[in-house]
Amino acid sequence: MQTGFIFRGICLSTRAKESVFDGKASTRYFLGVMSSVRNEYGVEDQKTQEFRIPNSNDFNQVLNYYNSLKGKMVEVSFENRAYTLDDGRKGSNIFVTGVIEVKPEK
Repeated sequence: MQTGFIFRGICLSTRAKESVFDGKASTRYFLGVMSSVRNEYGVEDQKTQEFRIPNSNDFNQVLNYYNSLKGKMVEVSFENRAYTLDDGRKGSNIFVTGVIEVKPEK
């Protein structure tokens, strides 16, 4: 598990994704952050990154806080959690560990 990474960009919002597996419905929540980087051609490239919001005891407060940051510059710290499925396929999820508002650079 890799931790301590930071992603900086404009907070877009949160979204819910519902899924059903073996007859059980579940809802996962994601935080979207957009960043822009100047590429080798001198043009700004925009990238939207989604971070999974982990369940917690104060989940509604966290969701409200993230939504209050919409349109603001934020720094997201995250961890990359790897997993292996029963059939051998591997993947990873990027989970939010913290979000703070930052002042835009001038």
